[in-house]
Amino acid sequence: MACAQVRDYLQTQGLKVSAEEVRMAMLAVQSVLELAQAEIDMSVLWYEENGFSLAQKFGLNTAVLHQLQPTDLFTINNNSAYTLRQMYLALDSIASRYHNDTFALYLYESDDEAGQLYRLLAQGSKLPARIECGQQQVQQYLFARTATTGWLNQVNNVQQWLADGSLVDEQVGASQLAVPVTSGQGQILGVLYTTHQHDNAITEAELIDWIAMAIVITPLLQNLHNASTALIKG
Repeated sequence: MACAQVRDYLQTQGLKVSAEEVRMAMLAVQSVLELAQAEIDMSVLWYEENGFSLAQKFGLNTAVLHQLQPTDLFTINNNSAYTLRQMYLALDSIASRYHNDTFALYLYESDDEAGQLYRLLAQGSKLPARIECGQQQVQQYLFARTATTGWLNQVNNVQQWLADGSLVDEQVGASQLAVPVTSGQGQILGVLYTTHQHDNAITEAELIDWIAMAIVITPLLQNLHNASTALIKG
């Protein structure tokens, strides 16, 4: 199954990286997701910002957040609190390895007009908690562009993109990477986003690790997507 997932993802995105290296990186990601243990300040995960509360987004109260019960992430679909905690540790593991200045994971919800992005996890530079993916936001935020198009975007020199109008307004970092998280049916579930302070800082090894992360967390993000939309419908 993993072989087919990797092949489909790389072919869809037109990427020439080693499929075998992606599969190996996926094993490392899954290991961190299942085994990592660390204390995280609850305010880091369950933030409230500009009238938006991540806990309310998933219908969770404070008591639930402080009573995390470790579970098998890939078989249990109703443990949003534990899922987000483990994903944060996995993202932090990769970001620490490559000295990323900023990383974030966004949940994407589409509608008939413009889709919405909700920041699930982040570290580093301040990024919006919630944005509507209109034309202006797609031009400013690389992760919004990836969410609306479904394409992985790698920017090795942000200043060049600003100069030719490919990006506009204030930017985070000199190198940026936005990796889509997609379901088997091609639905965009979310976007991984990361930056560096220097040009041409994203190596092939780092690209492989973030691709592996995007593939592995697909079922977890699907669960979070289902939990969020079920609450809205309820």
